[in-house]
Amino acid sequence: MASGISAVSLRRLPQYVRLLVQLVEESQAYVTSAELARRLNLDETLVRKDIALTGFTGKPRIGFHCARLLAHLERFLGLGSAKEAFVIGAGRLGQALSTYHGFAKYGLRIVGVFDIDPQKIGRQINDLEIQPLWKAPALARRMNVRIAVLTVPPEVAQAVADLLADAGVLAFWNFSGQAIHLPAPVIVQHEDLADSLAMLSHRLSVLLQQQEDDRMEGISA
Repeated sequence: MASGISAVSLRRLPQYVRLLVQLVEESQAYVTSAELARRLNLDETLVRKDIALTGFTGKPRIGFHCARLLAHLERFLGLGSAKEAFVIGAGRLGQALSTYHGFAKYGLRIVGVFDIDPQKIGRQINDLEIQPLWKAPALARRMNVRIAVLTVPPEVAQAVADLLADAGVLAFWNFSGQAIHLPAPVIVQHEDLADSLAMLSHRLSVLLQQQEDDRMEGISA
């Protein structure tokens, strides 16, 4: 990555942000990497490395100034500036994402929802009216929207992404389950729910096996 930080480290930074928000609200002035690691169930060396890669340093034997580290990470992640986005696809997932208030903490605001289903077009999701997809490119240009959240069927994901990329959309959060390919500098973040479920299932299997091993060990003892 251009910033010099790996995708794995980048994915952990929001965890630090959430914890730091809590610490600042509790009026805690400093936090050590050891405390961050303990409260987030991470390795301390990993925590120090992640924060160092963002260019922030703490004080020896004192740690990191909570408010300053929070502000630094928010700037590093681009959370300080508001970003507007369109949701493309007004199915159940699209509607859920459109109404999720947690995005505001990260500077993301959904300003349009689009679909091709005549039965959905014109319906309200909170204060947004579902609009026909064909309007999205012109509105993206007019409103200078640079982010699209794709919750469309996989077979149309590439065509929809091409349509919006041509209108100036530069970042796609793709929940379609189908990989899309767009020329640089366009950014694509794929979210595969099946992959997440597989990981959850694996971790559950390991946990259950550990519990069974412990039970068998207790019986044999």
